[in-house]
Amino acid sequence: MCKLMALDDLTDSDKKVYEYLKLNDFVEKPWSTKKAAKALKMKEDDIYESLSNLAEYMRNNIHIHYRDGSIRIGAN
Repeated sequence: MCKLMALDDLTDSDKKVYEYLKLNDFVEKPWSTKKAAKALKMKEDDIYESLSNLAEYMRNNIHIHYRDGSIRIGAN
């Protein structure tokens, strides 16, 4: 069984990615890991790791889907 975490339980990298998701509309505009890594001054692999953590532990607050040939991500 997977436990849900509170925002305070996330790593600093996870928090950075989560806040970036909340501040940008990646439901309407396509997600770009490369652009996120540049904006957050992180490695692309670290972005992927944080997305994975958020999808697992914050699954009620993050929504990832595929539309029009691109990944779309919403966070609340």
